[in-house]
Amino acid sequence: MGKFTFSSTQLEEIISKLDIVEVISEYLTLKKAGKNFKALCPFHQEKTPSFIVNPEKQIFHCFGCGTGGNVIRFLMKADNLSFPQAVALAAKKAGIKVSLSEYTDDIKEEKIFKANEFAAAYYKEALFSAQGSRAMDYLAGRNLTEKDIKHFHLGFAPTKRDYLIKKIIEKKLNKEDFINAGLINKEGDTDTFRNRIIFPIFDLQGRITGFGGRAMDDEQIPKYLNTGENEVFSKGRLLYGIHHAKTSIKEKQFVFLVEGYFDVIKLHINGIQNTVAPMGTALTDEHLRFLKRFTERILLAFDSDEAGINASLRNLENILKMGFETKICLLPVNFDPDRFIDEYGIEPFKKVMGQAMDFLDFALKVGSTKYAITTPKGKSSIAKEIVGLISLIPDEIERYEYVKSLSLKLNLDEKILRSYLNNKKERGENNILREEAKKEPPCSSAENLLMEIILTEDNYWQTFLEWKGRLTKRLEAVVTTSKELLNNNVEITPANLISHLDEETGMWLSGIFMKATLKERNMEKEKKQQIFQDCLLKIHRYCLSMELEETKKRITEKKEMGISYYQEMELIQNLLFELKKE
Repeated sequence: MGKFTFSSTQLEEIISKLDIVEVISEYLTLKKAGKNFKALCPFHQEKTPSFIVNPEKQIFHCFGCGTGGNVIRFLMKADNLSFPQAVALAAKKAGIKVSLSEYTDDIKEEKIFKANEFAAAYYKEALFSAQGSRAMDYLAGRNLTEKDIKHFHLGFAPTKRDYLIKKIIEKKLNKEDFINAGLINKEGDTDTFRNRIIFPIFDLQGRITGFGGRAMDDEQIPKYLNTGENEVFSKGRLLYGIHHAKTSIKEKQFVFLVEGYFDVIKLHINGIQNTVAPMGTALTDEHLRFLKRFTERILLAFDSDEAGINASLRNLENILKMGFETKICLLPVNFDPDRFIDEYGIEPFKKVMGQAMDFLDFALKVGSTKYAITTPKGKSSIAKEIVGLISLIPDEIERYEYVKSLSLKLNLDEKILRSYLNNKKERGENNILREEAKKEPPCSSAENLLMEIILTEDNYWQTFLEWKGRLTKRLEAVVTTSKELLNNNVEITPANLISHLDEETGMWLSGIFMKATLKERNMEKEKKQQIFQDCLLKIHRYCLSMELEETKKRITEKKEMGISYYQEMELIQNLLFELKKE
């Protein structure tokens, strides 16, 4: 988190001015479920919603993967942010001014963002100057207007090897920040991008994470050059156009995936704004988990040449595995969306989009070009390849329906196809590995019940905080944090507690409260009081027993080393006395 921390009152003010439902709704489609809201979890693959948001206590929890917390924890997880960065983002959403540099000594990422902003401004200046006239002519030839160029913040990196470096020196800025951003070489004497049209790449929050550069001359290699991987730029995580596309994706309930920068721009300016593109890489699981926040439907558009079809198949495997409903839009050979729209217009392109095939028909079309579908051998090969794709789909009902459809299309016995599918599943091919559940300590049920009572009945807090017996480490953390909040005149709420607890304890706390709201136990007052005391005593005895075992281990170690263990023996006597007393 850095050298400094945010005060309890600052965090309370930020959290109190935000509605967790509104914030999470920017990322997910939430549906009302009684007092709560639910959605498919964006942090793991699932078909049945287990992600719950509670507006009363301003917390969220996923019963599938265990992730949970308050609005700040959500932003950390959703946008891959550090705690100070998430607080700064939450503060911005709440309309509260917070300077990130005051709270962290690790501001390398922020410096990279600032370096990128600086570079983007001068690349834009270069494009609209005399030295950018050739680049402007090129962009005009791609049917982009000045308005389009400005909207996507396009720029131009001049041929000079030190264009940006001179600007850095002129403004007396630190070259190290620009080296870290990948804008200049390690020696600090040469610009990374030269004689290239520049495409700034924005993250979901609208920050420039890096750049793509398109060569102006045919002999320049590579044709497209991206910023190198660094703290804020990762091709396997970022999608070009997502900042402009996010709202449209949610509204239209599908994302249109294309290949290039110009494809994205051309589609956006023609009204198809739910379009994004990976940057010269296949779709990764990270890309797809990210897109799952907005939609479960994907339309792929690729060239129908061999390379385009192979790219579609590679992406299709990952997409199906993540449970997306998928269609493929095949364009004529040597046509991408940008060129097709330029030559035929947007309406014919929309017609092509409307003729998109589902993945089964696409796979059959591809298979029929590879194998002789009229022969038993060819039909068998096609069937096996497509069943392999079907086996990737996590939902059993969807798999059943696709197998039934395939049997009709190939005129094959459904039982044979289903048998082959079951064999693949049994062999474990394409199965998603599940993490082994963490072993809970023996007193976890007492801990959980104790916290459930405390979180749902405010009058138990004081008794809990005044308890003189032993507590587990996470309960001690809750006590210490609660006392700190009270000392700062901050109300003890799950959301406020989570801001100051470690991530694991915060997730545990959010899970307990969310389970309590779903169960809604009705215990008599006297019975609840007795259970509360019994839980405290059980935890106390467990902690004493654990300390006793640890002390015995130390005695054994000291015996072996020939060291005196008098203090340990005295401690054991005291622990046994306490256990007997209880």
